[in-house]
Amino acid sequence: MSTIDAAPEVDAAETAADPVPFAWRGVLAVSLGFAIVLGVPAARVNYFGDELYFLAAGRRLAWAYPDQGPLAPFVAHIMDVIAPGSVLALRIPALLLMAAAAVVAAATTRELGAGARYQVLAAAAYAVSPLAFNQMQLITLTFDIPLQAAIVWLLIRWVRTRQDWLLIAAGVAAAVAFQAKWMMPGVWALLGLGVLIAGPRELLRRPALYVGTLILTVSMIPGILWQMDHDWVESKMTEIIAQEQYAAHTGPLVCAAEIAVQCGLLGGLLSILGLWGLVRLESLRPYRFALIAGVGLLVIVLVENGRSYYVAGFWPALIGAGAFALSTVEARRQVRKAVNAVAVLSAVLFTAWMCAIPVPYSWAWARDFTGIDRPITDQAQYWQRESLTGPAGYETFTKAVADAVAGLPESERRDTAVVATAYVQASALEEFGRAYDMPPVYSPNRGFGYFGPPPDSARTIVYLSVDGVGDKEFLAKFASTTQVARLDDPNGLPGLERLVTVYVCHDPRQPWSGVWPGLMTLTFPSGI
Repeated sequence: MSTIDAAPEVDAAETAADPVPFAWRGVLAVSLGFAIVLGVPAARVNYFGDELYFLAAGRRLAWAYPDQGPLAPFVAHIMDVIAPGSVLALRIPALLLMAAAAVVAAATTRELGAGARYQVLAAAAYAVSPLAFNQMQLITLTFDIPLQAAIVWLLIRWVRTRQDWLLIAAGVAAAVAFQAKWMMPGVWALLGLGVLIAGPRELLRRPALYVGTLILTVSMIPGILWQMDHDWVESKMTEIIAQEQYAAHTGPLVCAAEIAVQCGLLGGLLSILGLWGLVRLESLRPYRFALIAGVGLLVIVLVENGRSYYVAGFWPALIGAGAFALSTVEARRQVRKAVNAVAVLSAVLFTAWMCAIPVPYSWAWARDFTGIDRPITDQAQYWQRESLTGPAGYETFTKAVADAVAGLPESERRDTAVVATAYVQASALEEFGRAYDMPPVYSPNRGFGYFGPPPDSARTIVYLSVDGVGDKEFLAKFASTTQVARLDDPNGLPGLERLVTVYVCHDPRQPWSGVWPGLMTLTFPSGI
């Protein structure tokens, strides 16, 4: 019989046998060890824009936000309360969740039947990948990946043990994941479709599955109500993200290449073996539902031009399948030597990379590679520069705004507010403005716009613009405007160090409550 025929129903007695022991010590040593290595740049790289936004959103906790649920803002707020102003403290949950995803990769390897050596290898493959570096930030993917990976692992474990509580636990994990990113219902449906196509279909007959689905559904109600009350802004954000991807010169082919690069050397090798094993190995036949669901999500991401990391929640399972497939390969001694060499090389390169980030501008090769001596002309160059050298400019424009406020008469400051064109600018002003007793900060951009307008009593606005992106429209709302500062480093980051102007604006022509909805925009004003 061909190994790719329809999957037979697997008898529970055949799957309930205990697998090999879990290599706790080795897996935790690798996962937490590389989380500590990742902590080196986490302590040195400045806040990324979305991290600053989540700090701002955490000060305005709500059931939902335009493009995500409340989980990331809530965790950001907790860490900000514990250690205000500490970028490392903010990122500690992210580092632990990266380690958790590596542990899930190892746990999946164990469920499939591979021994301690391969469990540790799977954990290492995840922990030294470029994707792990992306998880240094406290952003939505920080939660998405380990939670989705845990759901896949729980379903794989159910296939082996038929313990129905695992399906309820998967529903709870899905409910939590929905509070980070609203793609979870689609992932849940794709997993169900994978089971329907490849089996084991007995899973679809278990009441516990529908209890888990009900838990997920109930968790969605506050977010759905928020979306209904805000004109289903999430659907608009999907289109905006696709436009931003195209602006960064990405498309299906580039997105696929990014996914491959995120795997790294060791992870890429195990991913190839995992694909081969799930298609060819009879022992992995009961778990092909995960492959079908992952491929389905990949197709959707490529067609919709979504972010490359949207599919990353399935990757720990693929690594686990690859590690198991490696354990079955003939001539294992030679193969093991080659894989061990790749693992050591990956670990060394990752450690060196993390110790070098942020790359100093003084390094000659870095100046050439990052283009620090050249103006940024597209979004891809912006992301590359920011990833290697870290964000810059927050403190400079915050001081410029603070100086503008300080230059106002004392009687005028009481009715002054600060408005920034971009949500990243506004979030940075709120964070770094603590040292300057900054007036309340507002922005009509993305989620910050939904925090509300300045009060109608605000007759003076200190406006931080991104030149050429809505600034003329905003300035036209006032009887008088005065430029007080301009930041325009020709080789700086647009919107942070370049094309930034500070204005003092007096006497708005209309109440803020009336004009604000017309100023709100979901498009990020990058200045590129």
